[in-house]
Amino acid sequence: MEYKSKISNPQPRCKEISISERDVRIELKKNRIVRALYMTGGTVSLALGIIGIFLPGLPTTPFVLLSAALYAKSSEKLYNWLLNNKFLGPRIKNYQRQKGVPLKGKYKIIAFMLTMVFISSLIVAKVLFLKIVIISAGVIGAIVVRFVVPTAKDEE
Repeated sequence: MEYKSKISNPQPRCKEISISERDVRIELKKNRIVRALYMTGGTVSLALGIIGIFLPGLPTTPFVLLSAALYAKSSEKLYNWLLNNKFLGPRIKNYQRQKGVPLKGKYKIIAFMLTMVFISSLIVAKVLFLKIVIISAGVIGAIVVRFVVPTAKDEE
């Protein structure tokens, strides 16, 4: 008797789709549960990014970039919607094109972020502990933006 394996042709677990934006590729996962988890994570991340536009100390761009990465693995429709969004799309495309944030842009981000942090801590917050937490988060955020976020070369 010959033993025949029930696994005849294992199929790849993910499907690759090429996007025209230089070397940007999205990889849709086939497993529905994994895709749902990525989609949920992308939506939560996007919500945090949008809240970060209005709430000082909460970064917008990292959350939006995370959303794009998670949507790229879960939904081509959501990924394209995010890339074509008139407010958030340019940030993502610029980051993908330049592989980072230009140094001049980093300094603008840090200046705006620290301005909002100091306004929040000195005017809005009344409790000393809360003021210290806000200022500490702002300083840590500035350090992360300056030294951890990749620096792109200016296109001049």
